[in-house]
Amino acid sequence: MTQHLTPAEALAGIRNYDQEAIGRYYRYLRERAFALFCYAPKGSPAWLAMEDCFNLAFLAFLDKARRPQFEPRNLDAFALEVVRRSFLDTLKKERRHSYAELSAAQEPADEPATVHLTAGSLFEELPDLLLLHWYFQLEALSRRLLDLRVLGYNHKEIADRLPLAPGTVRNRFSELVREAKEVVGG
Repeated sequence: MTQHLTPAEALAGIRNYDQEAIGRYYRYLRERAFALFCYAPKGSPAWLAMEDCFNLAFLAFLDKARRPQFEPRNLDAFALEVVRRSFLDTLKKERRHSYAELSAAQEPADEPATVHLTAGSLFEELPDLLLLHWYFQLEALSRRLLDLRVLGYNHKEIADRLPLAPGTVRNRFSELVREAKEVVGG
């Protein structure tokens, strides 16, 4: 990690347009932001989103820090919060963009599953112990998808709550039903 400036040194450097101090703080903040908010591998969608938004977030932070009335209690926390909000906004925009690519006409209608309507009805028909073991070995996202389906949410409503598209929810639910049937030999 680059040598860190004290908050007072960093703020003074930012306000005095000291390029060396700004550069050091930029490198420090970038390393912290990637470590805290983007623990995805380099080249992943989340990493690229952080890459896209970091410079603009840093410029926004510089603009705020140069204002005479700006006196943060914790400069690092304030700067990281600016980056975090920018990163989350970027992720939301990318998610909205991917949904916008599917027009309402292209999106298939939300139809009842042909095998089982809910995970609950699936569990009622199959042996409990094997399914329970299978259920707890699933990744958290798949368990959450099943939980929401049992509560009666449709694919679109589940997609609104999870980082998945409605079609992905429908396909993943069908896969989970098939896996569950295989677990019990059905």
